[in-house]
Amino acid sequence: MDSLRVDNGIRKIEVNDNGDCIEFSVSDGGFFKGFSELLQWFDDQKTQQEIKEAEEQGNEVVSYDGKEINYETLRNVVIIRENLSKEVCKKIDNIFGDFASEKIFGKIIPDMFSIAEFFEKISPFIEKYAKERNQTISKKYNKNRKGAKS
Repeated sequence: MDSLRVDNGIRKIEVNDNGDCIEFSVSDGGFFKGFSELLQWFDDQKTQQEIKEAEEQGNEVVSYDGKEINYETLRNVVIIRENLSKEVCKKIDNIFGDFASEKIFGKIIPDMFSIAEFFEKISPFIEKYAKERNQTISKKYNKNRKGAKS
């Protein structure tokens, strides 16, 4: 029986102390597009009206003298941030696979700092894999390469 294997481009990155990994394929043309769109979307959230309002309301949670807490405002701010975090986690799961956000952050709803830290830490890996993939493609399809006709 003949057999062959095609490199599926799967890369794994360990994301916690339990040894759990997220994985993705550098051969999947949609992966890099999806990841860059996610980063852009996340960055754009800072300009969204709801987020601006949450930041403004955040300044009103504690009174100027620091003695009183406005619980309604606090609740509004927390809900807005929680909804955004959940949406980001869904997008991370869509790109890196089911339960990727749980592997990365644990069984919590991560704050924006943790999410930004994840993007900051994973980006160098993604860049490295993209460069490796481009080099492989360049070598394989270089016009000076001798192919099957040689």
